[in-house]
Amino acid sequence: MNLKNVNIAGALGAVVVIVAGFFPLLHLPIVGNWNYWNIDITLASLVYLFAVLSLIAAILNKSRMLKFCGWAVWFLVVLTLAGIWFKVDSAFSFIPLKKLARFAGKMVEYQWYTWLVIFLGVFFIITGAGKENRE
Repeated sequence: MNLKNVNIAGALGAVVVIVAGFFPLLHLPIVGNWNYWNIDITLASLVYLFAVLSLIAAILNKSRMLKFCGWAVWFLVVLTLAGIWFKVDSAFSFIPLKKLARFAGKMVEYQWYTWLVIFLGVFFIITGAGKENRE
């Protein structure tokens, strides 16, 4: 393995996604901060699987695999974010007073800086998957 053949941007993006998944993504009152593993173990496992595969693809300079894994991570992160939003939106629907239900839903705080870092890592994975260097 030659250092020239390692896809630095893809590897950096994969490492960023892996590390950022351990930082808080949500803050719930009384419960505290939740990272990817607290939100859903299955989604977290899939995101980490594709992030590790993208790291391997970046090291081996396999651009098609890197791009596929990058788009898979993007899809899973967007799916997670949408699922959280719909869950929070409907979680307090049992409360008969609409204003109180909306207030309870707004108490859940998204940690947008972590989501932004994850999407930045995915961006590096996808854009780092340029053409393969065959030297």
